[in-house]
Amino acid sequence: MTFIDAIVLGLVQGLTEFIPVSSSGHLVITNHLLSVGNAFTFDVLLNFGTLLALIIYYRKRIWSIIKRTLIGREWWLLAKIVLATIPAVIFGTIFDSQVKNLNDNVWVVALALFVLGVLMIVKGGAEPKADDRELETSISWSITVKIGITQAIALIPGVSRSGITIFTGLRNKLSAKKAAEFSFLLAIPILAGASFKTLLGSGGIDFVKNNMGQVLIGNAVAFVSGMLAISFFIKLLSSRGLKDFGWYRVTLAVVLIILAVTGVV
Repeated sequence: MTFIDAIVLGLVQGLTEFIPVSSSGHLVITNHLLSVGNAFTFDVLLNFGTLLALIIYYRKRIWSIIKRTLIGREWWLLAKIVLATIPAVIFGTIFDSQVKNLNDNVWVVALALFVLGVLMIVKGGAEPKADDRELETSISWSITVKIGITQAIALIPGVSRSGITIFTGLRNKLSAKKAAEFSFLLAIPILAGASFKTLLGSGGIDFVKNNMGQVLIGNAVAFVSGMLAISFFIKLLSSRGLKDFGWYRVTLAVVLIILAVTGVV
């Protein structure tokens, strides 16, 4: 892998992690176009860059949750974040090898892009009468479970973790802002867990040692582009919902199918 490959993949990761177009799906496509081969380890390690972007962007909210949990003993939001994370942890642990294999399958990516894209077009509008109370109150336990289950489904490349969790929130009468905030808070343990699991797993440390420069520059690019993507997405989501991203997903799915059929990817 060259430094140019690392920069391109870092840019793709940062721009697509927080918008509902599937970062894993875009990385699969990019890996094929760059002829990088199976770059699953590098792709997952790029999560460190976007994780840092997320923590810095929501630093005040995160600190508020910590203080309210430790000092005020208001642990409801933290408990809901943990509950919504459990399905993805279980699903990821049981089907770890299958998920890795799917990351090299462009047909799975195309199908996932298309299906959720259609749902976003049909049902992805911002809710005009959404519940915009405090996040702790707006997110009921039943909504928490629903979002947690859909987050587990997002381990399939092409689905989009942010896309399917925000879509679920909108369909359950959350405001666009609250749906995005909860989705991004959920991303912290998911991104951290996936990153450290890969880093500390078989061959992770050796991979970083052998590709230190590429890993560092890839994560730096992912961090900067991720910060920009979060700000852009939240503003667009509040005004237009997910429909524009749905059209993008459907278009990309069609293009990807054409590229697969013609042997380009």
